[in-house]
Amino acid sequence: MEIRDTAVADRLKLVVFLLSLIFIVGTLGFHFIEEWGILDSLFMTLITITTIGYREIYPLSDYGKIFDIFLIVMGVGTAAYGFASLAQFIVEGEVQRVLGRRRLDKKITRMNDHYIICGNGRIGSLIWQELQQSDKAFLVIDNDPDAITELELRNVPHVSGDATNEETLQRAGIDRAKGLIATASSDVTNVYITLIAKELNPRIFVLARAETEDSIKNLKRAGANKVISPYLIGGRHMANIILKPTVVDFIDLATGEKTKDFFIQMEGFKIRTGSKLVGMTLRDSPIRKDIGLIVVAIKDHQGEMIFNPPAAFTLSQDDVLVCIGGVDALKSMKQLVGG
Repeated sequence: MEIRDTAVADRLKLVVFLLSLIFIVGTLGFHFIEEWGILDSLFMTLITITTIGYREIYPLSDYGKIFDIFLIVMGVGTAAYGFASLAQFIVEGEVQRVLGRRRLDKKITRMNDHYIICGNGRIGSLIWQELQQSDKAFLVIDNDPDAITELELRNVPHVSGDATNEETLQRAGIDRAKGLIATASSDVTNVYITLIAKELNPRIFVLARAETEDSIKNLKRAGANKVISPYLIGGRHMANIILKPTVVDFIDLATGEKTKDFFIQMEGFKIRTGSKLVGMTLRDSPIRKDIGLIVVAIKDHQGEMIFNPPAAFTLSQDDVLVCIGGVDALKSMKQLVGG
């Protein structure tokens, strides 16, 4: 797509350059050969290369006639090529836009268990980039023309509209979505988005952004499952860098925030139906001895969080295991819990 767009842009630049050159040469030619004014010379050049058919403004001299022949031969073909290229660019661009929108709409219609990101601001953009790298299905809702243009250029699934509008959320497949992330800069807007999303799909997981502590409470009342305040998290993180630098460095490495290429990462795994881990103790499971992962915490099927679980802990279906280890080991763990 980028190569094609560059080629089209180069062709248009060439057309504009050639047309400008023809007009300049024609205007100056009539001006100096026939001693006409600039406006008359420009008008004569225009009616000549566009083949409109008006008579000459003034009778031409022999030298003027020869120059006019040259201008017709060189200018008419260039003008025809230029106007045809411009028309082709407009028509093809419109067709591509319509076809691209239809393909995108079909893709969105087929989405299931996807995430809806409301807002393509700084936070929303970072979120969809992380989801994209993790191969998660998602789309972005925004009503800012510049944001929509950016999403189109980067081929990101999106819906143009207001996220507080029911129709917009329905076009985004709110009834089939797994989660919604409200990242608007206004807390009031995020409350509205949460209320409408929960009304349209009571089962959806809603993660909302908040600016103040009072807004955190309001968003939870509105039905948000999790509420994040970037300012509170950022402030605490900066304080911990001063107070606990080694711990912060380890957390950054484990969560992949410091570098994507580091061999240690942290991830959560939910034990699915049919997994051979069901009924096993941590001691007897292959998690540590065969795969080489460390289980730092378990959120059991009843929702209780257990840190540093004992070796005798018996694993059950729907338990979520928080593990630390190498990338290859984490991939093996996905297969082990999947059944």
